[in-house]
Amino acid sequence: MVHVPSLSQRERLILAELSGVAGRYGTGVDRDRPRDEAIAAIRAVTTDGRLLGIQAGVALADPCQMSGETARLLKAAGADMAVAAGHAVQVRERMRRQGVRYPDE
Repeated sequence: MVHVPSLSQRERLILAELSGVAGRYGTGVDRDRPRDEAIAAIRAVTTDGRLLGIQAGVALADPCQMSGETARLLKAAGADMAVAAGHAVQVRERMRRQGVRYPDE
């Protein structure tokens, strides 16, 4: 769930693609592929640390806590983890307002 209205349409499209690629390698059908391949595939989408950080924040805010590997891949690809931490807080708050409960609460 990426909700960053301040981003340009182009950046939102990059995030949509990044979500698919990172998720595919983190938890999806390509999760058993070599780590170097996964990082290269992510970097082929973008090397922008801020965008990688936003997507890592989404992974960190996963209420099922299944996206840890996705966040680690994004970090390895150059995600700004300060951006990730801030975005994770925003995503968690938005999801809480929608009734999502986190296991650590």
